[in-house]
Amino acid sequence: MPKITLTFHAHQPNRLIPYDFFKIGEHAFYEDDDMNARVLNAVSERSYLPANRLMKRLIELSDGQFRMALAISGVILEQAEYHRPDLITSFRELADTGHVEFLAMPYYSSLASIYSPNEFADQVAEHTQLIHRLFGQTPTVLWNTGMLYSNAIAAQAEEMGLSGIMADGNTGAIPNLYTNDLHRAPAVSKTTTLFRNRELSNDLANNRTNPAWSEYPLSPYTFADWLTQQHGQAVNIAMDYETLGERQSDATGVFEFWRTLILAAIEQGNTFVTPGQAVAELEPKAIADCPQNISCSATGDMELWTSNDMQKEAIRKIYNLEGSVKDSMDPDLIHVWRKLQSADHFQYMQKENCFTPYPSPYEGYIYYMNALADLQIRVKREHFVMSIQKGARWV
Repeated sequence: MPKITLTFHAHQPNRLIPYDFFKIGEHAFYEDDDMNARVLNAVSERSYLPANRLMKRLIELSDGQFRMALAISGVILEQAEYHRPDLITSFRELADTGHVEFLAMPYYSSLASIYSPNEFADQVAEHTQLIHRLFGQTPTVLWNTGMLYSNAIAAQAEEMGLSGIMADGNTGAIPNLYTNDLHRAPAVSKTTTLFRNRELSNDLANNRTNPAWSEYPLSPYTFADWLTQQHGQAVNIAMDYETLGERQSDATGVFEFWRTLILAAIEQGNTFVTPGQAVAELEPKAIADCPQNISCSATGDMELWTSNDMQKEAIRKIYNLEGSVKDSMDPDLIHVWRKLQSADHFQYMQKENCFTPYPSPYEGYIYYMNALADLQIRVKREHFVMSIQKGARWV
């Protein structure tokens, strides 16, 4: 039977205040810090902290046979250091077990892998440094924003020295893909691609609580049987950590479900490994040719962030600022610019987004573009000061 890798992704964006036209040039703080703190506090109490306690307990109950991985954005860790240091402590306790692997990410959960490869590399490096500082690990496997993946992104991961990259098992986009085997992208020789088993992952993340699903209510023993009956090298199960306790509330029995599932899978002889272990222990079986960008979104592509003109315009403007922002050499301006790259900002500009904090996609777009206009003014001011200082040195 194949090995099992289980990976959870955690991220909370920096939501913006209602940044209207009259704030441009006058108000340099764009984020709704109170809302960000409220959301983080609520999700920590309902999801992250009880989920961490459960995972630690499962490691203990299984005598270390249970292993898992976490892909946690730099943005949420930054928020936690400020608002919820107990959450950092809780994640650190998992790291200290030696059975939880932390994956690399673009720090700001951005789309830089598509629009700026150099910026992408910088953000992954920044995130790697943060993970090492907080948890004492140096990540070797990449989880890109939204599991964005292509041949080009796999090549970027190899250039960054990463041994593996996670991708969604989009069998419609990649012909003859068997997601339970490891693969490599064309022209990539060292970095292994681990494809998520989309069907099994979605059964746990979405279908488990859907009364219209043919397998509802799903028994954890039934799912453990499904895992045991799989073929291939490794079954990669991956989803948002908020599935536990937030999107599926405690009232649905989600924590007891996962407790029973993991222990039943181990009792049936399944072996849990982290993505890094899978990459180190298993040789890729085939080449997976993926010239287009794929993601783990419902449509499997970039539409979540680029389906309308507002999104496209916002993305174009934020990445067009790269040269002038970096030339300012102002770390605060660069940090603000990078936080505005979080893909969530563009997702909020799409209709029927259940996670948006704004009354409408248009207002999300207006607040974002006004904040971006203010940032442009600040960058120009910084360049003006730099030119004055440079001129003074030559007087």
